Amino acid sequence: MTMTAPRQIHNRAQQHRHTYRWRGRQKLITLIGGLAIAWPLASYAQQPQSAPPKRIGLLTLAPSDCLPSERWWLRRLTELGWSKGTIVFECASTGGRLDDVPAYAHELVSRRPDVVMAVTANFILALKRETTTIPIVMLATWEPVRMGLVTSFAQPGGNVTGVGWYSYAPKQMELLKEIVPNLKRVAIIGSPNPTPESIKVAEEYYKEAKRVLGIEWQSFISVDGNDYDEIFARIAAEHFDAVHIGADPFTVKHVARFAGPALRYRIPTATGSSFMGREDGILLSYAQDWSWSVARASEYVDKILRGAKPSDLAVEEAPKVELVINLKTAKALGLTVPPSLIARADEVIE
Repeated sequence: MTMTAPRQIHNRAQQHRHTYRWRGRQKLITLIGGLAIAWPLASYAQQPQSAPPKRIGLLTLAPSDCLPSERWWLRRLTELGWSKGTIVFECASTGGRLDDVPAYAHELVSRRPDVVMAVTANFILALKRETTTIPIVMLATWEPVRMGLVTSFAQPGGNVTGVGWYSYAPKQMELLKEIVPNLKRVAIIGSPNPTPESIKVAEEYYKEAKRVLGIEWQSFISVDGNDYDEIFARIAAEHFDAVHIGADPFTVKHVARFAGPALRYRIPTATGSSFMGREDGILLSYAQDWSWSVARASEYVDKILRGAKPSDLAVEEAPKVELVINLKTAKALGLTVPPSLIARADEVIE
């Protein structure tokens, strides 16, 4: 048996200690290096990530409403802290065709936006039929309770809320009668494809106007907006005293086509849209404050995007109704507007 010299044993022990220390240093370096890599990853994971933008859908009649320059509801959202990158808009326009509203409502809802907006009742109804979960905000919608869109103004229920308004048709006729004292027969120009709900509600208003003011009504429906001259010719031939123009996106879109025939056939006109009331050829408008309605509807969108439920947000009505009188049109028609009515007007166009 060979004996190992004590010096050899000592050298081997020292070598083992060096090897152990080196391996220990390697493990320490590896550990530190791993931490150096993992630390930024952990720190990155802990950083608050930017949330995906909220998506807002708009169902509209006019393609121009989808243009960035025409987003009239964007200003208030910007004031409320929303900016490019935090919101994205999904716009669906029927291109002026009311019979295509259901299809476009389906297409818009299929994109699954966080909230959708529309103005008229038939647009809201179409959206409501497509979804019971996506919040729907009304941008000034006529008679939302009687149209079956919400349960009540105070407690809308469901997924629809926003700004609503009542019809001012009887009041418009009352004001018009101050300018046309012998007002007895009024022609109503409406848009194509009215819903059964809107027909029922409108008829109730016309009956009330007949009872209170003794006015007879008859409806004339435009097919595509290109037949207004023909409609006014019929109205003049049948000796109607005035025309009432419905306040809906279809008639607003074609308002410029009313001016010529109304003046040519010398027929006084009244409407429930302040936009149309400022158009030459329209004599009088009595309507809610549109700018207020749009700003308030944008506030509903803001609240919903921040977590509010539509069913908890009471429907509101514009606190102000604007009377606009066009004296240029009155003069062209040979009519005199009483000074007392001019004094009550919010805007007089001369």
